[in-house]
Amino acid sequence: MSLFHTNKRAGELDASDQVFYEYREYFSKKPVLVTCDMNFVNTLPNGVRPFCVKVQMQVYTDSSNPDLVSDIEIQHLSSVRTLLGDHIGGRFVGQAIVGSQNLAFFIYYVPERMVKQAKQMLATALTGSFRHTDYAVTYDPEGNEYKKYLYPNTLQIKQVENTKILNTLIGYGDDGTKPRPVEFHIVFPNKKAAMDFYTESAEKSFRLGNIEEQPAPEGLVLPRYRLTIERDLPFDIELLDRVDEYLLDLAEKYEGDYQSLETDIVSEDED
Repeated sequence: MSLFHTNKRAGELDASDQVFYEYREYFSKKPVLVTCDMNFVNTLPNGVRPFCVKVQMQVYTDSSNPDLVSDIEIQHLSSVRTLLGDHIGGRFVGQAIVGSQNLAFFIYYVPERMVKQAKQMLATALTGSFRHTDYAVTYDPEGNEYKKYLYPNTLQIKQVENTKILNTLIGYGDDGTKPRPVEFHIVFPNKKAAMDFYTESAEKSFRLGNIEEQPAPEGLVLPRYRLTIERDLPFDIELLDRVDEYLLDLAEKYEGDYQSLETDIVSEDED
């Protein structure tokens, strides 16, 4: 998984730049590699580009791992995606590669004036293609296709954030395998909820870091309380997935907002 940024092209009408997350989803317990423009959700409902263009094509899996595709195949898909984007004239909002089903799909959103051109281009380009390819154009100003197939859930967003932190640690020579204190920050509507949350989390070996009052959010009167708890863990993505899932569920129980986690670099010679 990785995070990469793509600036908008000159002349685009959207207020925000594109920010893509890559993460793994699972379909029938098989991995699906998803790329999503996270900022597109901020434009919805989208009256500028209300039509969804979804292109689905056959992919070839890696012979050594039939659930995934090879690097060369990913490069080919990138070339196809760029070609489609240049001719469709819309905003690319993401893709998914489902190796176990031998398919990948790309999703774009286009203005109404580009719908006819997009259909003609796709019909021409895909006729006689040696790969089985389908496409559909639907009116979708609410972005339902994007939200259903591309936009990550809260836990998946945590996975992406954790991967970014791990990549930073690796850049400093820390592969994350050594246990270290990891801090978790959760904000609650009142102090009692924060302490009740901590009391329950202590049963899972979390320690109290601190609790501090924060100013009331704009438009509200009562302050919020930021709770920091910590636990010694290796910075392992799969392990943190389980920890995050537990904390998200527990935070919901106490009306809390699990916001972030932090850790420090552990050097090779540090015990």
